[in-house]
Amino acid sequence: MVKRQVNRLVTLPFSRLALRREKISMAQFELLPIEIQKTVKTHTRDDEEIKMCFLAGAVLLGPEYVVITSKRIIVLDVRNIGSLSQSYVNVKFEVPVSSITKIDTNRSFKNKLLGQTNISIQINGYKHLINNISNREANRAVELLSSLIAK
Repeated sequence: MVKRQVNRLVTLPFSRLALRREKISMAQFELLPIEIQKTVKTHTRDDEEIKMCFLAGAVLLGPEYVVITSKRIIVLDVRNIGSLSQSYVNVKFEVPVSSITKIDTNRSFKNKLLGQTNISIQINGYKHLINNISNREANRAVELLSSLIAK
């Protein structure tokens, strides 16, 4: 019985974390943190429509927020400034959909175990990586980007 309780204590935080990630991963734009929303709004124009939002990267180390609009992909994260516990939003990359030349997905052994996929977006010889996305979201993102590129 003691072993059973220990197992529950060990798995409980991970199950909550997975549940929380699932709720946020299919996020509507309004559910993203306010700082992320403000930064995305400053990087987009009024004629752009937000098509998809999801989380990528390691949740424990701080997730990457990926926003796909009708004209671009924006990947952001939140970083802390030293011991001041001040944070700021960092735009890791912003890519116009029209300049994407190739989209690839790959899965390492760890990704297969965790049900995740990595997406690489190639633009004029440069490769931008979005790591550790859930398989379902990665497939939806690739389909969405392919349809936006075809337009």
